[in-house]
This record gives sequence, C-alpha cells and structure tokens, in this order.
Amino acid sequence: MEIIPAIDIIEGKCVRLTRGDFSKKVVYSDDPIAIAKEWENRGADRIHIVDLDGARLGKLVNKDIVLKIIKSVKVPVQIGGGIRSLESIEGYIEYGAKKVILGSIVFEDEKLLEKALLKYSENIIVSLDVKDEKVLINGWLKDTGSSFIEIGKKLRDLGVKEFIYTNIERDGTLYSPDIEGLKKFITSVNVATIASGGISSIEDIKDVKETGAIGAIIGKALYEGKISLEEAIKYAH
Repeated sequence: MEIIPAIDIIEGKCVRLTRGDFSKKVVYSDDPIAIAKEWENRGADRIHIVDLDGARLGKLVNKDIVLKIIKSVKVPVQIGGGIRSLESIEGYIEYGAKKVILGSIVFEDEKLLEKALLKYSENIIVSLDVKDEKVLINGWLKDTGSSFIEIGKKLRDLGVKEFIYTNIERDGTLYSPDIEGLKKFITSVNVATIASGGISSIEDIKDVKETGAIGAIIGKALYEGKISLEEAIKYAH
C-alpha cells in the first residue's frame, strides 16, 4: 500500500482544514514546494495535492504552484481542485501529473468524464466524499441522494479505474478512518481505492491496509507529528 502525503493549497500556502471547513484553516507552511520536496526525500510513494481555492471557485487558482511542485519532485503527483474541463485535465497530465482527481464535475458533466476516460483512463481518479453512505458534492453541501456503493459501481462500469474514498466526518479530525465503510466500498465495487480522512496512527495504517486499499492519504497527522512518514511507509509496504 502506498503512503500519500497531502498538500492542500490556499492562497499559495500549505494548509489543512477540519471537515472541509475553510473557517477552520491552519497554515503549516508558506512554501508548498519545499514541503513536497521534504515528503519526497522522506520516502513518500506519491504526493496528493488539492487546490482548495480552485475547488471552492470551480476553476484553477493555484496552478502555477502546482506545476512547480510537479517539476520539482520525481515521485508521482496527483492533483485535484477546480478541474472542470478536458483542457485542464490535459494540461496537468501533459505537464507531468501522474493522476488527475475529479470530484463534483463527475456528477454535473458525465460527458466530460467519458471523454477524459476515453483519452486518459489510467490517469483519472474519482474522489467520492461520503457521509451516512451517501455521496456529497459541491464542497460537501449537496447530497447526490445516491449510495456510495451504487455510484461506485456505476462509475466503475463507465471505466473509472481508481477512487479516493473519504468519509467527510473524519476528514482532518485525527479521529481514525472509516474502516467499515472503506472495506464495504472496496469489497462491493472491486476497484483500486485510496483511503482518505482521519488516518492518524500506525494502527490506522494497518487497518486501512487490511481493507485492500492501494493507498492512504495522510495530512494533518503528518503535519502535527502524530505519525512519522517513515514509520507509516514501513507498516504500509
């Protein structure tokens, strides 16, 4: 299983939110590029970047910094936030992003997803944000009304080959991940899935690995020293 440190960007700074709440923002660094290099030097398998300004505004905002990160590290980079067009997807992939993460746009523009999968099926990750077994979109404000299993299967059948599963009640809380939901999703949908939200201890790493997840995104726990990257990698591999 891969260990994937998260770099969330607001106004060019590396931050973490709690349950996606922009009012509960903690700035950890003014230099996301230096943070990316540090995670690479310490053994990260890949790096997870989210342009949070982009996610909120529905357009690429911190693109220049993201591109600098991609060029400054050799480990694979996955990027999400504000990616709402085929041009945006192509731009990041052609510049060197290994994976592009799509969220709300998948539910608003199925044609875009189909076009993206046709051209870049190996490079697309769909991020599912789950609460009470339902998928939420638009900054977790809108309930799709569909179960995460139902949506996972539908997207799998469209050709999605990789998911990020986030239980939004756990995200940024350090309360440990939703192992039950994660396991249910992986078992039912049977597609490569990365766990996200609440991972904050070696026990969490072990539990996530046992679900069959291919990766674990870790954010706040790394920045606050609750878990060391090296130790997480040791137990994940």
